[in-house]
Amino acid sequence: MSTGKDEPGPEVELLRAVLLDQPVDLAAPPDRMTTVANRFRRTRRLRVAATAVPMALLAAVFLPHQLGPDRTTGVAAPPASPPRTDLQSLYGRLEVPVPPQWSRLTVPSQRDGTSSVAFLSTHALSTPEKACPGFQAGDWTDPACLPVSGRDLGALLAFQIEDDPAAAVKAGRHTAAQPIEVSPVCRSLSGTKMYKVQRSAGPQDPNAVLNAMACVGELTPQAHSQLLTILDKAFVASPS
Repeated sequence: MSTGKDEPGPEVELLRAVLLDQPVDLAAPPDRMTTVANRFRRTRRLRVAATAVPMALLAAVFLPHQLGPDRTTGVAAPPASPPRTDLQSLYGRLEVPVPPQWSRLTVPSQRDGTSSVAFLSTHALSTPEKACPGFQAGDWTDPACLPVSGRDLGALLAFQIEDDPAAAVKAGRHTAAQPIEVSPVCRSLSGTKMYKVQRSAGPQDPNAVLNAMACVGELTPQAHSQLLTILDKAFVASPS
């Protein structure tokens, strides 16, 4: 039943609550949840963007140091292997003077990293009594590997080219022959002196060296002079 008086509107009630310092139970706006969701998404995008910038800077600083030369892997590519020396081709360029009445014989080595062996002697040479595939010019441990018969060899020289980069760096192109201690095998062949020489094969073959060994017994002065000349003049010629 109406009392004849107008009821106060919401504006009056709000003003009264403010003046009386009373809490006001206002209804939430209908789009409040949509506003909150939009604000959450906007905040999340800002955080992601702030994190991405430092990560990009770190990648720009560290990634080039971690990648290899091809910038695709952290492991550097192994250095290319040096080309293998064709020792038999070098052996074909071996220059060794052979005086009259001297003999020369080639004996295959069949050992990796070495060429065949060129033997020279004041006496006739013959095929060794047994095959010695690993024979080296400086190997005088088994007389059966040497191309001599009898016990009076006069002089026996052996020349061989070897793939030895470390020795090639130290060896000179014109290194002189040096006397060394007489080995038991050389002594068993009536040898009283031994000489050794090691020379570089030249700048065109920087990893190769020429090794020479000489076992010397009783020689005439002329033959001894010829032997020293052979050791002094032996070399690997440059390719033509």
